[in-house]
Amino acid sequence: MGIPAKQIIRTEEADILARLAEHFDVTREELIHIVKMAVGARRDSTDDDPISAPGIFSYIFGTRGIRMIFRAKKWAALREKNIESVFNKDTNIRIIFQNVDLAADLKYSPKAISGKKAASKALVDAAQGDLFSPPPIHTLPTQSPAGEVWYLCVSCDAVTGIRAELSRPLPIEDEQFVDFHERIFIVKKGDLDDVRMDNDLDMPEQDYDIQISRK
Repeated sequence: MGIPAKQIIRTEEADILARLAEHFDVTREELIHIVKMAVGARRDSTDDDPISAPGIFSYIFGTRGIRMIFRAKKWAALREKNIESVFNKDTNIRIIFQNVDLAADLKYSPKAISGKKAASKALVDAAQGDLFSPPPIHTLPTQSPAGEVWYLCVSCDAVTGIRAELSRPLPIEDEQFVDFHERIFIVKKGDLDDVRMDNDLDMPEQDYDIQISRK
């Protein structure tokens, strides 16, 4: 499928930094740290692990990294219908970690490694259009408007290298991303060298906001 007429792809450094600061209150370096955590965990798997271990490790540490960064900025950890994310109650934006086949490529839109189930589809479908007024953090009814849903998409293989983008998808079809409203390239091919798990990828202790869980 071709690129939607109104799709925005941000590849220039100044544009990326300004968008991240204005819309998410985050730096590119902070997102790169999350990418390093996910990729380092993926590459920490061995032949003795289950075949699914690289993807699972990447998802766990990617989600952990997102929460370490954003909860320190007073976002909340949100768990709803088995979807793990961080949520900003003031802007009604949430961010989810996602392993993909290829990120940050101008000629290709990322595809999720694992299919996006009904809960993900409903979440993204509900989040189309402009931002809604965010619900109070202490109520958060199950059927509240979803606001904007973004995915930190990370890919890693020997051929295409380490890549990542923060992107907002169009409605999901057949358990897969179709395309995106906006894509912000965080790590392009060649930006990151080999990454392994080490103590440098640990985050300092932070003061976190509350965690929200919705069934």
